This record gives sequence, structure tokens and C-alpha cells, in this order.
Amino acid sequence: MSILDRYLTREIAKPLFIFCGGLLLLFANFTAIRYLNQVADGVMPAQSVLPLVLVRATVALEILLPIALHLSIVVTLGRLYTDSEITALFGSGVSPTRIIRIVFAGSLVVAGIVACLSIYARPWANQTRYRLEHQAVTDIDLNDMKPGHFYENSSGTVLFFQHRDQSSGRMQKVFIQSRSGDLVRLIRAEEGYYPGPVETSAGQTLVCSGAQIYEISRDQGRVRHAASDGLVLEWEKSHAPSEEFKRKAAPTWQLARSDSPKDIAEFQWRLSTPVAAFLMGLLGFPLGRAKARQGKYAKLFVSVLCYVIFYNLNMMARTWVAQGAVSAVPGIWWVHLLLGVLVAGLLWRGITHP
Repeated sequence: MSILDRYLTREIAKPLFIFCGGLLLLFANFTAIRYLNQVADGVMPAQSVLPLVLVRATVALEILLPIALHLSIVVTLGRLYTDSEITALFGSGVSPTRIIRIVFAGSLVVAGIVACLSIYARPWANQTRYRLEHQAVTDIDLNDMKPGHFYENSSGTVLFFQHRDQSSGRMQKVFIQSRSGDLVRLIRAEEGYYPGPVETSAGQTLVCSGAQIYEISRDQGRVRHAASDGLVLEWEKSHAPSEEFKRKAAPTWQLARSDSPKDIAEFQWRLSTPVAAFLMGLLGFPLGRAKARQGKYAKLFVSVLCYVIFYNLNMMARTWVAQGAVSAVPGIWWVHLLLGVLVAGLLWRGITHP
């Protein structure tokens, strides 16, 4: 590697780490706030926050790395243009193709990292995330719940109570809603309590005294009423993984063999993220061209706008494939094809009109 290659690579790498670190820190901060709110509501233990933030950040890296690479190339080349370094390089015989080759190599390396994250780390991180979230739910029992909050378990049952007696720990003015098909069950009880310890991941027994039970059939419009002074309910904590969980946490090779439109969309998304990282890196070269009076950050708004448009189109194409509106071919690849044509045209213009 020549001195010029090392210099440009180093200049691109410095803002890459800054942008990626800053974006990752912002994402981790917002994610932590979301989980800390759940801790404050009493639906998640505090020790689950850090592991969940780390696995969520792992998944986010496949999105943050491409935009960080794109912005770092634009900022670096913008500075070189405004400082007349590019002009000096062209004057000394360095061709635009040489600089494009350096950007090409750097984009290829980042695309390889994104491919590993998307194909291998993404399903592992999602598997770990859902396991940690489920474990966090099972670690919260009824005695940890706070009055004035709505709690929903995995079966869709909603629990609310207004007060808790400080001496006995019993819940007072309890409201419970559950659904089974077209039947809605409403329970209003004077008191509710959790009689004893249970095994982790098992159901918890909730005893309601002074309970009024209403069963409403939405199809037939009938209402049934009953009363009980010692109603016993099961607050189910364990649950089976959802289809979305299975798809996001599934190994890539398993998705490749599936004929389901949603699985195809997830599989193509995983394969497309490194392609997107590579193309966004190359797009940074033509967008990094700046005049002396523009400044090195002159094209940042255009760069961010380009990425937002591409990302939204990619998400839209993914949704169409998942819904079956678009077949596996062209799938989501038409968005990358359009970007590839745009990048190729801009690079050709940059070579012929440096």
C-alpha cells in the first residue's frame, strides 16, 4: 500500500469511527431510555437493561455502518477539495480512478463486516434479545407490580389496580380483562393477591376477593354476570415464540429454503445490507466533490437525504415482498439496481470530468 493509499484510508477511517460511535451511542441511549421506563413501571428488572441494549446495538450496526461510511467519505473528500489537496493530487498526476479505487477497497471491507453482522450476528442477536426480554418478564411477579399501571401478559390478559396495602401487599380495586375468541371477560375485584412463590417461568396464581365477573359476547351481544368471593386466576407468564420472532431469529440458511413471502423478504434484506453499504460508500465519492467556498460539510444534507430516500425505498420494497405484492424476483433488488445505476453514472462523470 502506497503512502497515498494509507493517507486517504486513515483520513476516511477517522470520521468513520466518530460517526459510527456517535450514532451507536444515540441509538443505545434511546433504547436504554425505553427499557428504563419499563423498569420504572415495574415490568422489567434493572439488571436486564444493559444486555438488551448491547444486543439491540448489535442489530443496529448493520444499518449504522453504511450511513457512517457514506458520511465519512463525503466529509473526508469535501475537506480534501476545500483544502485544495485533491487539486494538488490531480496536478501531480494522480487520476480520479486512483481515489475511486481506494474508496472502492474501503467500501468493500465495510460491506464484508456488514455481511457478517447481517447474516450471522443478526439472527443470534435477535434470538438473544427475545430470550432476555422473555426472561425479564418472567422475573417480574405480581408482588413487584405498582398501582396505577396497566400490565399485560403473553396471553393478552390486562391487569390494573388502583392501590396496594402497605402491610399485607394486597392489591385493591383490581380490574382484569381477557379475551378468548369473540368472548371478552371483565373482572372487577375489591382485592387481589399473589399467595406464594412460584418457579421461574411458571404461571402465578392470583386470588381475587369480592369479584364481579362479566362475560361479553361481541358476536351475539349477550352479557353474563357472576360473583365470586374467592376467584382464582392464573397469571400466565410463559409463552410460545411468535412468528415474527421465529423469522428474525432464524438462521439465514433456513430462510433461504423457505417459500414464505415474509421469509423471503427477511432473507433478501440480510443479503442486501452489505450491497447497500458498498453502494453507499461509492456514492460518497461524487457527493464529496466540493468547491473551495462551499466547505467540507456542504454536501452533508444531500448525503443524508440520499440515504433516507434509499432506506425508505428499501423498507417499502421489503414490505411489498413480505405481503406478496412483489415476487422474489425482482424482490427488493430493484432498489439496489437503481442505486447502482446512479452510482455508476456519477462515477463515470467524475472520471471524465475531474
